[in-house]
Amino acid sequence: MAAKDLITSGRALQNIQAITDNSQNALLATLITAYSDAIEKYCRRRFVSTVYDELYNGNGDRRLLLREYPLQSVQSVRYRPVTVLKIINSNTASIQRATVQVTSTGIALTWVASGVTGTDASSTYASFPTLQGIADNINSLGNGWSAQAVGSATGDYGLFPSADLYVPSSYGDGTTTASQGALTARGNYAELKLHTYELQGYQWDPRGWLLRAIPYTDPELLHPEDLRWPVGIDNFRVQYTAGYSTIPEAIQEACALWVAIAYNQTLRDPSLLSQAIAGAIHHVWGLQNPLHPPPRVRALLAPYRRHTVSTIQG
Repeated sequence: MAAKDLITSGRALQNIQAITDNSQNALLATLITAYSDAIEKYCRRRFVSTVYDELYNGNGDRRLLLREYPLQSVQSVRYRPVTVLKIINSNTASIQRATVQVTSTGIALTWVASGVTGTDASSTYASFPTLQGIADNINSLGNGWSAQAVGSATGDYGLFPSADLYVPSSYGDGTTTASQGALTARGNYAELKLHTYELQGYQWDPRGWLLRAIPYTDPELLHPEDLRWPVGIDNFRVQYTAGYSTIPEAIQEACALWVAIAYNQTLRDPSLLSQAIAGAIHHVWGLQNPLHPPPRVRALLAPYRRHTVSTIQG
């Protein structure tokens, strides 16, 4: 099964009684994955329980709406993105371009000298689990590269986990390999940021939002007694688990039904709209709107579809 599959092949076979062996397993697997993805896009949400790590803009409201629901747990809410690691290449005489990029595995350095591009990806999170470790490795490279963790090596941000620099993509398939950069480092510091404060004054609702409902005095937040999410760009980082541990039966039936319809269409010429045999049969296949699921599938999905409301504020 693919990670996003809403049903198993066994569940699909309950809606396709004509299949009695394993000869169609490969086709069913392809259809299940394709129509599971189609259902997610139609409903504008994901259903399989997944751990998310996402950035959010503070909106000035008491509630912060998360991208996925229902919530199962919230592992962390952090704010105050500040510079924790500074990297520079001071060899401006030989190097015409130098950049720093945060990837899913570590820090990638790139430079161009006389038209020749060089790279270094040795500063991995696995080998150097702290920010100070990353800085020490970059300092050992030479060729003008140097780095420093903000604060002392044993305090401030030096002992923060280096892997926290990377934030996975919240859009598409979530496989984006970089989340900061490429930042220029030729002759000036590339500053890598991290959300450093754990928020205390919040509660979470399973329906999919965080609520500023507890009057804790969180450092750096203006007027914490107002119980608002301070306005900002990507100023909150939320790590949470959302989705269904067991996919609702209506969703499973919708997927199985759509897969059955798609499977039956493979048994005939898909461009054939009607077929007539004199004195025997006259069969007409209805036209399917390619922009919507079949009517019975839509009826099953209707209670689970995400709807948005637009205002003149955006």
